[in-house]
Amino acid sequence: MNIMPSTIPKDFDKYFFNRKQDIAKINAYLSMLEKDIPNQFLITGYRGVGKTFLLKKILKDQDKKFLTAYIDLSNIFAREISNLTEEEVMKELLLTFKNSISKDKTIYEQIKNNIAIFLKQLKIKDYDFNSNADIFDIPLPIIKNNYNKLSKFVMELPQKIVDSSDEIKGFIIVIDEFQLLGTIKSPEAFFWLIRSYSQQQFNVSYIFTGSVSKTSEVTEMLNGQTGAFGGRMIQIDIEPFSREETKRYVDERSNNVKFSDKGFNQFYLCTKGIPIYINTLCSILPANSVCDENIILENIKLNIDHIALMWIYVWGRLNANEREIVILLNENNGANWTTLKNSLPYSTPTISKYLDSLSNKGIVDYDFNKKYVISDNMLKTWLSIKKEQNGRYPL
Repeated sequence: MNIMPSTIPKDFDKYFFNRKQDIAKINAYLSMLEKDIPNQFLITGYRGVGKTFLLKKILKDQDKKFLTAYIDLSNIFAREISNLTEEEVMKELLLTFKNSISKDKTIYEQIKNNIAIFLKQLKIKDYDFNSNADIFDIPLPIIKNNYNKLSKFVMELPQKIVDSSDEIKGFIIVIDEFQLLGTIKSPEAFFWLIRSYSQQQFNVSYIFTGSVSKTSEVTEMLNGQTGAFGGRMIQIDIEPFSREETKRYVDERSNNVKFSDKGFNQFYLCTKGIPIYINTLCSILPANSVCDENIILENIKLNIDHIALMWIYVWGRLNANEREIVILLNENNGANWTTLKNSLPYSTPTISKYLDSLSNKGIVDYDFNKKYVISDNMLKTWLSIKKEQNGRYPL
């Protein structure tokens, strides 16, 4: 029985499909680390399109000469009850660096003594070392009042690790769900901090990735013309599968799901070639029978909570004002600025604040018709079906 996973599986190679061009492009840029040319990346795309799966496979397949680290900000965000701080991000980076070099005992022992010296330099009155977490057998600090010293140490550490070993040629660091950095106290300052250190390092590449609008405020802070990296990051948008790729994917990987011509047209219209929707919808469609457009629509309606599961989680984290704006956009198939001002009981700055927040979360886009629209059709479908079923939108 074939399985099309709706979460990232342990066996990357068994379930990975396509993306050869994206992999080749990103790896070509990363290979420049060995020549002391570090490229910095911003990788965006629709929620569920497979950015994390792609990047985790790229990290997994790197040659041993490149160390890799992956940090998912959503884990910290959830752990800290939505109170993401610069200090927590730095501590998480420190732990991922440890995990990266711990995989190779020889390299770990080579580097450990050098890094231990650096860590011991942090034993100053600004830090309390009574934490349970440790790195290189030295307790991680609980930050008291000197974030500057900790951030300097963490940001300099990857290059120092590379310089400590002749076998290591570069360090690749993925920061996933980077848009959550927009919730910290001073996101612009944080991005400028990373830029200030990265431009002085020759063997460290940062890859920021997230489900965020290309025109969002947090994207502008990071790589806009007036942002920290000033448009100099390599920006790659991971596209959904084409019709042809979707058909081949379903034929090769599904549990013998079949379509009539109109049925496949409806299937592609609903999934838009986004892998998570392809996988979840294929998992509920009847196998060994031909699915027409009516079967597709009926199964979506009956199983919308399963198909749109990731949006249930996102919706649950929106505040009441953000939900009101999304509902307005759904009811009107988008809205321009005048409509928003006339329809919402908020001031202009407040509306702008919530639109920026929704854009940063990859929920709202500003389209070519100068209208604010819901960026994902499956979110719109879920909202409309729940309204039809329950007589109201989800709370």
